[in-house]
Order: sequence, then structure tokens, then C-alpha cells
Amino acid sequence: MNKSIKLGIKLLLITSVTALALAFTNNMTSPIIEARKQEELKESLAIVYKADSYEPVEVADKPDTIQEVYKAKGESGDGYVFQIQSPGGYGGDIQFLIGVDSDHNITGFAPLSHSESAGFGKQMEEDFFKEGMVGVNMDSEVKASASGGENEIVGLSGATISTNTILRGINDAREVLSKLE
Repeated sequence: MNKSIKLGIKLLLITSVTALALAFTNNMTSPIIEARKQEELKESLAIVYKADSYEPVEVADKPDTIQEVYKAKGESGDGYVFQIQSPGGYGGDIQFLIGVDSDHNITGFAPLSHSESAGFGKQMEEDFFKEGMVGVNMDSEVKASASGGENEIVGLSGATISTNTILRGINDAREVLSKLE
């Protein structure tokens, strides 16, 4: 029994030192990681809607999928940027930004994070998908089709779950957009 107590104490010391080292490392790197995330968000905001400033907007009773709404102000006019985290993608939640101009047309799409499979849902990172979003009008329910249209995004072939997850987030943003004006 004496031998097992010594082994237990050694194991406790080793795990305690390891836990302290991990806590210290996390404490030192978390501000750097958070600053980098904020910088990436600023870059993505500029991709989806070119503006001089982005101010957070408080929205009452917004769907859970809408994480943040920004009022974009610029020389070319004002609009909104929606930060969306839509649950239910094939690989998990899909987090993305869309920009919307004063005529309720999508000005840009930028995926922020997802776990979608390569060759299917990951196609949302491709230019054809991002460019297929531009100009889609959000005055009525947005749908998906093979070629896109006035209120249709280009669907991801073979990735129906991913496409529907993105559509759910866009249509939730449409609901919030109607409350903002």
C-alpha cells in the first residue's frame, strides 16, 4: 500500500504541474487569439460590405442564429452586416457574414467557421458560391437553385444540408432586416 500511495502522489504532482503549465499558456495566449479573431472579423466585414465604419446595432427579439448586426456606414450608402451562426450543418454549425445594402440586396458573403466536408459543404468558400450570393434580394424568402436568381442563391451540389443551413441563417437575417427599417 505504501508503494501505491507514493505512485499516487507522484501522479498528482505530475498532473498538477502539467495543469499549471497549460493554465499559464492559455492565460498568455488567449488575448492574442482574441485580438486575431477581431482582426479577422474586421477584414471579413470589409469583404461583405465596403464601408467606413461598422457599428453594432441592438435588436430586440432576434433569432438565436443572428449573433450580431452591424450598421455599415460609407460613402456609397448605408447598409447592414449580419453575423450568423446557423446550427445544423452537415459537420456542425456554420458561422458566416452577409452584407445587405439599402435595397435589401446581398452585397457579399464570407464564411467565418464551419466543419463541412471537403468537396461538398466546403464549397461555400469557393468564389462561384460567394459571387452567386451578390445581388440576391431579401425582400421575400430566399431559396436555392442550380443557377441562382433574384431571390435565389446558388445551391451547393451534393450539400443540401449545408445549403439549407445557410438559407435558414439568411432568412433569419431577412426577418431581422424587416424590423430594422
